[in-house]
Amino acid sequence: MSITLNTRIQMVSNQSSSVLGDETILLNYELGNYYELNEVGGFIWSLLQERKSMLAHEILDCLLDEFDVEPSVGKDELMLFLDNLSREKLIETSV
Repeated sequence: MSITLNTRIQMVSNQSSSVLGDETILLNYELGNYYELNEVGGFIWSLLQERKSMLAHEILDCLLDEFDVEPSVGKDELMLFLDNLSREKLIETSV
């Protein structure tokens, strides 16, 4: 399924995360992989932790409020990031 701004995003349960300085470290128990997120990725991850489930356009709105980025660039980068999280089975998506 292709992620759009109307896709609902939520974290999967078989993962763990921890903040180390400016980075967020994710561990996928199922695959045994870990990932390092930069400040922006960590911000998105913290939104998902707090709210449990969000529409992609809600995440984009929060990103644009928090970071100085052009809306089109923010949208493109967010879609790529969410696609990567989905491919690595760190989030679940629904419409």
